[in-house]
Amino acid sequence: MRKLITSSLLLISILALTMFSWQVSPAHAATDNGQVSGQVLDGTNKNAPVSGQTVILQLAQGSSTRDVGSAKTDGQGKFSFSKLATDQTISYVAYTRYQGAQYISNPVSLNQKAAQVANVQVYEATTSTSNVAVVRSTVLMRQDDPSKGVINVSQAFSFQNLNNKTYVGSLNASKGKPNALFFSLPTGVRNITLGNGFAGYQVIQVQQGFATDAALLPGTNEFSYSYDVPYTGSTYSFPYETQYPTVSLSFLVDPNLHASSKNLTSAGIVNADNRAYHAFSASVLPAHSQVSVALEGLAVPASNASSPSFNSTTIWLIVGILVLVAIVIMTWFLLRAQRKRVATNQQPHTGKSSQKASTPVTPVPDNPEQALLQELLALDKEYEAGKITKERYDKQRARTKARLRTLLSEKETTRR
Repeated sequence: MRKLITSSLLLISILALTMFSWQVSPAHAATDNGQVSGQVLDGTNKNAPVSGQTVILQLAQGSSTRDVGSAKTDGQGKFSFSKLATDQTISYVAYTRYQGAQYISNPVSLNQKAAQVANVQVYEATTSTSNVAVVRSTVLMRQDDPSKGVINVSQAFSFQNLNNKTYVGSLNASKGKPNALFFSLPTGVRNITLGNGFAGYQVIQVQQGFATDAALLPGTNEFSYSYDVPYTGSTYSFPYETQYPTVSLSFLVDPNLHASSKNLTSAGIVNADNRAYHAFSASVLPAHSQVSVALEGLAVPASNASSPSFNSTTIWLIVGILVLVAIVIMTWFLLRAQRKRVATNQQPHTGKSSQKASTPVTPVPDNPEQALLQELLALDKEYEAGKITKERYDKQRARTKARLRTLLSEKETTRR
């Protein structure tokens, strides 16, 4: 019995030690021993080291990013970050802001090698765009959405900066239009979404587009954004203006939009992102060139489908009717004024001032037909002003018209 108890205690001790070792091992394996180091080098000045520059280390894991440390470069432009996690799902970049532009290193991962180098290349800044051009500009127009009355549009630009300095604009508009990177937009666009090239920079709305202080580094720079452009009818003319010299301009339009252009050459149907588009293109366009794409066969937005459509003929017809109504009203007022003058002239004069009110004398019109017409006109005026009901209006108008017909019939008999 004692041997059984001793054996059981020994087995329990072994299991406890094993479990303890399992718990300790992961903690030991999770020790952060990674390191990222590098230099900040000035590419405009033959990669001269930049001292005293603040460098920030950013960690990326999955779709989330966060800054995990900062350091200043020494006299040789060097910086270093230590005690970093080496998980295979984590990557690191070093970045800095130099003379108004943001610069970033290539991403590094520490799961294979715990110590990695991530140099940051910077350049001197310039405010001149004389060496800047758009190598490729692409406008992608998707199918219309009549439920919202919009067409979704995406634009992508590939800039080339041939200078050995970075173009850095300013959003200061105190002297008019800011000296900054400018992108044009059609009137009334909605839901602007910024893509490549704008991270870490500011954007402001300006006339016919928006400006940004995003920098153009020497070499190739990619920018993209999307938005919704509203439309109200079955047709729409999409305007586009080049802001910089453009080597190649392409429009990719959903075939359901039935596009045409006087400024661009049709290249037929092409495939992009596994979808078919009608392609239009132009080459070697100077700055501020204006082109347009006409769209037809759009589904009329639901908000406008039941709205009346007035053309110029309808408008002029309405104007003509209003003019005729004004003439009739003026004629009625003139006739009424004339009747008052006649009534005044026919009042008897006694030669004495009477303190009693004189009895008004109703003038007998010389033309009975004219009197009946005046009566009809006055009746119409009272009805329009809401002074009599429609039933009374119809009865009186019928009686007056019957008298007028009788009078005209009697005159016709007399003439015979």
